[in-house]
Amino acid sequence: MFNPLPLLALGAVAIGYFGAIDRTNRAFDAAQISPVAAFPATPGLSVHDFVAKLPQTVQDPLCDNKDVITASLAHDFAEGFHAEWLEHQAKVELWTSDVMGTWTLLHVGSDGLACIVGSGFGWSEGMEARDILPDNPLS
Repeated sequence: MFNPLPLLALGAVAIGYFGAIDRTNRAFDAAQISPVAAFPATPGLSVHDFVAKLPQTVQDPLCDNKDVITASLAHDFAEGFHAEWLEHQAKVELWTSDVMGTWTLLHVGSDGLACIVGSGFGWSEGMEARDILPDNPLS
C-alpha cells in the first residue's frame, strides 16, 4: 500500500525552503549599499603629526613591524597592497580588499615600523585613494 505522508512532508519542506529563499532575495534586493566610511585615527592631524604625538602606550596596539601588520591585514581582511605615496616625507600605503570592502592606511617608517593611521569600509573594485580621502586629507 502506498503511503503519501513522506511525499507530503517532502513537499512541505520544499515549499518552506523556496519561500525562505524568496524572502532572502527580496531582502537583499531592498538593501541599500553602504557609502564609503572612514575612521581617522586622530582627526585634524597630518600623518607626520599623528605619529610624532603618539604616546608609547597608544603605539603598542596600532604599530608593529610592517610584515606583521600586512600579514594580519591579508589574513583577517583579505587586504592587499593598492598604492603608496609620500606625505610630508612620510611613506603612506593604502591596503584594500575588494572581497571584504575594507581599506587601511599605513604610515611606514624607514625602520620597518608600520602604524595604522586610518581604516574604513565601503571599498570596491575600481576605486582610488582620492575616493576615500577627499574629506579627510592626510596633510
